[in-house]
Amino acid sequence: MGAYEPTEIGRIRLVLGSSITIELDVELAGIAPIWRGQLQPIGQVGSIVRIPQGPVTLLATVTLVGISELIETAEVTKDAIHLGDRWIKAQLIGEINALGRFERGISSYPGLDDRVHLASDAELISIFPQADEEHVAIGTLSAAPNIVGAIAIDKLVTRHSAVVGSTGAGKTSAVATLLQRLVRTSWRAANIIVIDPHGEYSAALKNDAKVVKISANSGEFALPCWALPASDVLLALAAVTQTALRQYFADAVIAERRDFAKKASWVVTPMEDINADTPIPYDLRNVWYRLDRPNRQTLSDKAAGKEALTKEGDPKKLESAQFPLPSPTNSPPFKGDSYEKISPVPQRLKRALEDKRLGFFTSPCLDEKADPLPGLLASWLGDDKPVTVLDFSGVPTAVADAAIGGLMSILFDIATRCDETGGIGYPNPLLFVLEEAHRYLRDEPSVEMARVAVNRIAREGRKYGVGLMLISQRPSELPDTALSQVGSMIALRLTNGKDQGTVRAALPDAVAGLAEALPSLRNGEAIISGEASRIPMRMRIDLPDPPPDAQDPSLAPWREAKKSVAAAKAIENWRG
Repeated sequence: MGAYEPTEIGRIRLVLGSSITIELDVELAGIAPIWRGQLQPIGQVGSIVRIPQGPVTLLATVTLVGISELIETAEVTKDAIHLGDRWIKAQLIGEINALGRFERGISSYPGLDDRVHLASDAELISIFPQADEEHVAIGTLSAAPNIVGAIAIDKLVTRHSAVVGSTGAGKTSAVATLLQRLVRTSWRAANIIVIDPHGEYSAALKNDAKVVKISANSGEFALPCWALPASDVLLALAAVTQTALRQYFADAVIAERRDFAKKASWVVTPMEDINADTPIPYDLRNVWYRLDRPNRQTLSDKAAGKEALTKEGDPKKLESAQFPLPSPTNSPPFKGDSYEKISPVPQRLKRALEDKRLGFFTSPCLDEKADPLPGLLASWLGDDKPVTVLDFSGVPTAVADAAIGGLMSILFDIATRCDETGGIGYPNPLLFVLEEAHRYLRDEPSVEMARVAVNRIAREGRKYGVGLMLISQRPSELPDTALSQVGSMIALRLTNGKDQGTVRAALPDAVAGLAEALPSLRNGEAIISGEASRIPMRMRIDLPDPPPDAQDPSLAPWREAKKSVAAAKAIENWRG
C-alpha cells in the first residue's frame, strides 16, 4: 500500500457500471476539508474527484452524499456497512491521459479499494475549457469558484440549446450575460435575433444590439406578407384552411404577383414560373378586392354575364364594389358564379387591413426599381449590430405570433437557398433566441405559423446553419420534437416536479443524478450539459452588465400617500 497523501478522501467500495460508491476516510474532517489553505467542497453535488490509475487519472462527478448509504441495485446488507460510515456516489465522466489531456469516456474501470482524491485546480483547468477563440466564459464552477467555466459557442449555436428555470431563477440574466460576453469578445459580427415578448433585454443589450420596439405607429419594423407563402398569409390573417378558399386566395395572389412583375424592372423570374409562394411583392389590398368583388357580384343578365354593378369600389381605400342584392325569385339580379362562396376570406382580410397593429405585416413595401427584400433582411439582422432585439411587449399575442412565425419562416427559407459564396445560414450562421418558447410551441391554431417555423428549424436548422435557443420556465410544456433536437441544456432552479423530470430525461444517463439538485440551486446557478460543455457543469453564472429589465416590481408606492391611478396614456396605447 502506498503512503497516505493529503489529497486522499476515501476508497472505492462499489463499482456499478459508470457509478462508483466511495467510503470517505474516517479521519476526514467533514465533507469540505482544508487543503492548501482552501476549503475543498468534495461533498458538493457536481464537484469533481479523481482516481489515479497509473499514468491515467480517472475523473468522476459527485451525484449524491450520504451516511450509511445503501446501494439499492446491489446486494449489500445493512451488516456490510458500518453505522457512521460516510459515503458519496459519483459518476465516471472521463480521464486525463498520460499527456495531461482530458478525454470523455474511460479506458478501464477502477478497482475496489482504489484510493480517491480531491481534484486540484490544475486538474480542473485541464478538464474545463477556458475562454478562447472557441469558448466564452460565463461564470465560475460552484464547487471551485476560482475556476472559470466556459462553453463552446459553435456547438451552442448550430446544435440548438435550451435555457430553463422557474420564474425568478435568473434565466433572463443568464442569457443576457451569455449574449454580452459573446458579442463583446470574438464574435462581433454575429447574427442573433432575440424574440423578447416582455421588453426585458433592451436594457441589457442596448449598447450591443439594434433594439426594435414593435408597435402600430413606430414604423421601425416591417415584415411584408408578400415574402411568405400565400397559405401562411391566409392562415395568419384569416385563420382559413379549407382547400377551396385557399385556392381562391392563391389565384388572386398569383395574379397580383405577376402584375407587379410586369412593372418592376428588377424582377427577372419568368412569368410562368411565378406562383403563389414566389416572394415577389404585391399589395394585399388588391388581393382583397379581387376576392371581395366576385364574392358580392350579382348579374343583371345571367346569359350575357352582365354585371348589375351600381358603383365601382376602390381597393386603396378598402371600399367594396356595390351590387344590388340578388332576387329571391328567378328574376334579376342574379347571383354571380362566386357569390358568397369566398366568405369569410374577404371580410377577415379587410379587418386585418384595417387593424393598425398589423401594419408591419400588411403594408405593401413596393418598389418597382429595386428589390426591397435585401434591405429588409439587413434591418432584421441588426444592420451593423451583431444582435437584433425585437421587443413585442404591449403587442397582442395574435399579432406577435404572426410576426414571429413569419420572420422565422422567411429567414429560414433564405438560409436554405444560400451557398458557400455568401448570405446567411451555412456560410454565416444565424441564431434565434426565443424567450417564452413554450408559448409559441403549444398545439393551438393561433400560433400555427410560429410552431411550424420553430419545429422546422429544430429539425432541419443544423444542416443550414440556423440555430435555436429556447428559453422557458416550463420545459415540460415544450414538445418532444423540439426538445429531442436540443444539443445543450442550461438548467437553472426548477421547483416543479414535472419540469424536473423533463430535464432529468434530457441529461445523459451518467449524470442524471445532478438533476436532483435542481430545486436547491441558487439564483443564477445552473447545471450545464450537452455538446456546448465538455462535461456537465454546475456553475454560478456571472451577472450581466448592464442588467436586463427583469427585476421584481417595488412596493414603495404602497407606502406613499394614495393617489389616483394615471392610466390615460396606457389606455390610449391600448386603443391604438
